[in-house]
Amino acid sequence: MDDYRLRNSRTITFRHCTGVPRTGTKRFRNRCEPSPYCLAEESIPFVIETRITLGGSTYRAHWGAAIDLALPVNFEKQNPSFFDLPQPRITAVEGGGFIGDTQRGGSCNCSTIELTPHGSMTHTESAAHLDAKEAYVANVAPKGPLPCQLITVLTQPFRETNESYNGFEHDEDLVISAQTIKEQWSEVEGIQALVIRSLPDEGKAMRNYGERPAAYLTHEAVELIVKRGIDHLVLDLPSLDRYEDGGSLPNHRIFWQLKPGSRAHGGHRTVTELALVPNEAQDGVYLLDLQVPRMLCDAAPSRPLLFPLERAP
Repeated sequence: MDDYRLRNSRTITFRHCTGVPRTGTKRFRNRCEPSPYCLAEESIPFVIETRITLGGSTYRAHWGAAIDLALPVNFEKQNPSFFDLPQPRITAVEGGGFIGDTQRGGSCNCSTIELTPHGSMTHTESAAHLDAKEAYVANVAPKGPLPCQLITVLTQPFRETNESYNGFEHDEDLVISAQTIKEQWSEVEGIQALVIRSLPDEGKAMRNYGERPAAYLTHEAVELIVKRGIDHLVLDLPSLDRYEDGGSLPNHRIFWQLKPGSRAHGGHRTVTELALVPNEAQDGVYLLDLQVPRMLCDAAPSRPLLFPLERAP
């Protein structure tokens, strides 16, 4: 059994356990107790049991039950549209007599893919989004799973809050307030990431946000998230900020602790936008695996995966 101690005195234990493959006769010792998430009887020769202690409670992770928070990138149908940025595009490579399309007689499929991550897909941003070049998203994205909480909040008209934005807000804007987050977010020691699911969520997977502006966070909401030590924030909204914010991106600057007008380094935090949290995912604690390709840029398509945690006996 391997024991790994992380910051805030969390302990993660990796225990190799048992499995009996469907084919073959070799058997493995020390079988784990039955679990609805266990894959040992399916197709793998062993499973790894991970135990993590958060806020004084011990949990067991289920690696075979990942919840995918990424929107599928569809090259044939409409994807979400933000700021009327180009939709994803895929074309067959052609040249020198080669056609990268088997339906057109090519020997194999080989495509050129054009993506604008900020506008139409689940993506993860770093402080390089505000021109901090040394903070490329590939350099600051987490290298493995980390403790996370999922909360669900109701948006409300800005006029119903006693909170603030940068002066471009309208009373009828839908926002996520600090007060609403506090009501749904019970702090758990050791949490590094937060996933916020906002309601109502009709049509998020295909919405044109230019025609129907999205909700956004108040300044106080972002300040609360930073104060509670969250390094990686995942939203089902297209942006931390209002659709029209005068170009200042004030909430992004609060999150990366950049003064207005500054382009200084913004640290190791990331924000993931345009995620989609399925209805079956229950609020609570998880492990988040934020999968980001190694792109040296301000934002990249990403695939956040939540792995359920259940209290260990």
